[in-house]
Amino acid sequence: MIDAHLHVVDFLQHPVDAGELAAAIDPGNAAALADGAVVFGLPVKKKWAFSEPERPTYYLDDNAPCGTYSLTDELVASVVAGLPDAVRPHVAPLICGFDPTDRLGVEHVVTMSDRHDGWRGIGEVLLRHDDLTELTYGENARAGHPALDPVLELCRDRDWPLTFHQDASSAGRSGRYEYLGEVRTMLQRHPDVDLVWAHAGVGRRVRPDGLPDLLDDLLGEFPRLHVDLSWELYATVVADGGPEAAWVDLVTRRSDRFVLGSDVFGSLDGHAEALGRWRRLTASLPPEARRRVERDNARRLWWRD
Repeated sequence: MIDAHLHVVDFLQHPVDAGELAAAIDPGNAAALADGAVVFGLPVKKKWAFSEPERPTYYLDDNAPCGTYSLTDELVASVVAGLPDAVRPHVAPLICGFDPTDRLGVEHVVTMSDRHDGWRGIGEVLLRHDDLTELTYGENARAGHPALDPVLELCRDRDWPLTFHQDASSAGRSGRYEYLGEVRTMLQRHPDVDLVWAHAGVGRRVRPDGLPDLLDDLLGEFPRLHVDLSWELYATVVADGGPEAAWVDLVTRRSDRFVLGSDVFGSLDGHAEALGRWRRLTASLPPEARRRVERDNARRLWWRD
């Protein structure tokens, strides 16, 4: 399997150990579940405020805010540089440490790509994201924001995919799609870019109704849209009794448009479980569809050379 969604820092920007990452994705290690990974940092850092008595480890641990943290990409580059030579080609690092509401954000992407070789795209760009949106300094990020246009144009020019997180709705309107129009705007403005929608709009308290049908329509309308199966989406796709029939049907018919991710961050404890649980879905797919979802689509998107 290829893990298409792995954060190598936590919300305090502590990086994983390169040796631990190598062990988790070493193609020569029969015990490793993954033989490739798309890795990135986190574009925000949690503040430990004097008003908070306990040190946070996660953005929801207290009421203190988060702020954009551009050094996250340097941390990613350092982790990748520390990997053994045999493992490094199996890792696809992405750039994410910019403010997606800043019209100068694209300059950070260019600077990072000039400083380090080997970048494979952009992501995970955090746009509308449950409580994290309200806990982050500044203007609310959203799909379709004009500041993202230069970044997406750069992706087009470099043939880079972009992975983004955008909730389908606010938590108060969990079953609806109040923010879908923003996603459509971005897709319409950038038809020549491969866009990967992390978690397909599902969040911790966001469960849009009729999601398989909605995705089927979107994937039919936008041929370069892809879906990242990870995080809270698992509970929607795979119920207690097994994968939902509507999802098995959708992923089978659109098997060239889905990738899998663990969405672990900062530590690889639980990595094999977070990624491996998706086999409850992929085991229900025809062999060719399973290969695409578990490996081939990720290779096509992030290993283009």
